[in-house]
Formats: sequence, structure tokens, C-alpha cells
Amino acid sequence: MALSMVVYHFGGLYGDLPLVARKIIGMGFFATSTFFMLSGFLLAHVALDAAGRLKGSAPAFVARRLCNLYPIHLITLLLALSLLLFQYPIVPEGVYVYYNSHPYVAPDAQLRELFGARLPWVSAIEHIGLQLFLLQAWEPRFLWLNGASWSISALFFFYLCFPSVAPRLMGIRRWGLALLAIWGLYMLGPLLATLSQAFDHVTVGLLHRNPLFRLPEFLVGILLYRAHREAWVRDALIRHRHALITLALCGVPLGAWLLTLDGTNFYYLVHNGLLLPFQALLLLGASALRAPRGEKSKRLAQRLGEAALCIFVLHTPLIGPFARATRWSIEQGAAIMQLDIKVIGLRELPIWSMPFHLLAIVALALSVQRWVVAPTRSWLEARLPRAWQRQPKREAQRSSTA
Repeated sequence: MALSMVVYHFGGLYGDLPLVARKIIGMGFFATSTFFMLSGFLLAHVALDAAGRLKGSAPAFVARRLCNLYPIHLITLLLALSLLLFQYPIVPEGVYVYYNSHPYVAPDAQLRELFGARLPWVSAIEHIGLQLFLLQAWEPRFLWLNGASWSISALFFFYLCFPSVAPRLMGIRRWGLALLAIWGLYMLGPLLATLSQAFDHVTVGLLHRNPLFRLPEFLVGILLYRAHREAWVRDALIRHRHALITLALCGVPLGAWLLTLDGTNFYYLVHNGLLLPFQALLLLGASALRAPRGEKSKRLAQRLGEAALCIFVLHTPLIGPFARATRWSIEQGAAIMQLDIKVIGLRELPIWSMPFHLLAIVALALSVQRWVVAPTRSWLEARLPRAWQRQPKREAQRSSTA
């Protein structure tokens, strides 16, 4: 899922990308929603006991989650600020930011004026303050610096809600009805916005990243874990996991087709909730897949899983530098082979450069996760109150049998 988001954000660089592939890649937000569901599912598995109660206290849970989130957030924020200062001249008028726009509605005069205007430095510094306190997802108008970091801000809000919400959801007997109810509530916002033709940049931003509007995806993940604890559900998933995953992936071309059919009126719905059943099936089907057998495969899968969030938020500040480095590398290679190729001034890159970008992002994320994020997280957790720290497995087993 993290790699699909990399392809989604890098996709605009590749000029010879086939139209069908471009439409499929344009469904990258399918992975973001699945990622939020997966977060709820995994947290319910790790942080709740057999009775559905939170293991430990709520402050301890939030503090440990923050130790996991904040290092990668701070690293990518500093990276984005450094690249901003290195790549663009600092002018008194302020900085350019990315204002939201509906991709299937032509921007009006006000939005076009915003696109060409700079954000004053006072507002820019205020936004850096929001980012430092993980509040940037609550800014509905624009994205700045690391655009993908809004997902970390949303995750932090979800973690704040988890201790009080998750045990209640785990206690629901009719979890199927609860899933339908949450799905209906989730669809209400984009449906009302579409019916009222509210396609302005603020509404786009609210539906895109406001934590309250995205919270249902996280809650659905918790309820899916509640369903997964039923023996008959697990048996059915094991028997039909490949069919479920195949069916779930059909949601991607379905969404692309709906956007091609009427992107103006389907965009909000496809982006927020309409494909939720497909995303839920993907998560449930994947939960029934067998773990890798070899030790090396298990270790690699574990490291990739740990680096998923790093991949998710690290790649967006690197789009510009990677594009420039690729153009320079192609021209240098062409000069060595005495070929007449000029790409420095072009915005688009050849499609064959995509695998190199993906490999570079994964390698960088694995390195940052292993050598920077994980040690920093351990250092922070060691400084939490002793009662808040994670118990070693042996001590936890002893305490549970005592």
C-alpha cells in the first residue's frame, strides 16, 4: 500500500505512462483508506486483551504511539524544510503552498488567484507550529512542506480516540450492523457535498484529510478485527482468501471507471467511502494469507512492514530531487554514449525510471527506519515512566501466569 502511494505521487513525472495505467495509478487514495483500516485492525490486535480491554493505561498507550510517530514526522519535516531552503530563494512575500482543488472541476477565479499568491511568512510559521504539534490535518485549505504528513496527524488523532472507542466497538455483538452504520455515516459527508455541489478548495480539504471525516475508516478497521475474532469468520477467510483479494482489487478499476464516467459527481464518493467494502475485503483477505516460511523472508517482511509508514511519508519531499537527479543521470549517460538526449528542461520522465525510484525510496526508508527511527523510538520509550514502558515478552508471560 505504501508503494502504491509512492507510484500515485510520482506518477505525474512519467510522460509515456499509458492512459489506462495512469487512471489506475490515480486511484492511489484507495491505499490510504486501506492503510487507515489496517491501523485500526492491527492496533486492536496488539493493544487489546482477549476481553477487548486496553492493555495498560490510556496515557501509556498514547505516549508509546507518539514515540513511534513523532521521530519519522520530525525527520521528514526537517528534510522538507531543508529542501525548501536549498531549492528555492527566500523572499519577503512568503512561500508558495499547494491549495486543494477538485481534480474534475476547473478552478474558479478565486482559486486561480490563490495558486499564484504566496502564503505570508506569519501564516507559514503558524503552519510549522501546527506540524510540530501534529495538527496539520486540521488545516483544510492547503498542504505545505511534506504533503503526506497529514496522515500522521490524522493517525495521532485516531490514537487519541482508540482507548475509549476500541473497547466499546469490541463489545458489540452485531458488528455487521455496526459496520453498515459507520459506512453510512462515512458516506453522508461526501454525499451532501456532492448534492450541494460544494466543490470549493476548503470542502475538498475537509473531505480529503480532516481527521473527523477519515475516522470511520479507522473504526471500521477495529470492527473488522472484532469480526476476525469469530472462528467462523476466520475459517471462511482462510478458505476464500484469494477470491476475496481478487474481488477487493476490482474496486480499483471500478473507481477509475466511475471517475471516467462522471468525475465531477463521483470524486467525493469514490474518495470517501464508496469503495470501503472493497477495502475491507482486501484487509480481511490479506489477514488470512500465510506468513513467509523462510527466516530471511520473515525478517525482510517484518522490516518492510516496520518501514511502511516511513515509505508513506518520506517519499513526497523527495519527488523534486529525484526528478532532477534522474534527468541529470539520463543526460550524463547519454553524453557518455554520445546520444543526443535533452531532458533537463522537461518535466516528464521515461516510465523505465519508475523501478529505480521505487527501489531507492524503499532502500532509503529501510535505512532511516533501522538506523534513525527505531533507535530514536527506543530512546524515547526508555524515558517514559516505568509503568508506561513496554514489558519484555518473558516478563509479560511471567506476570500473566502469576
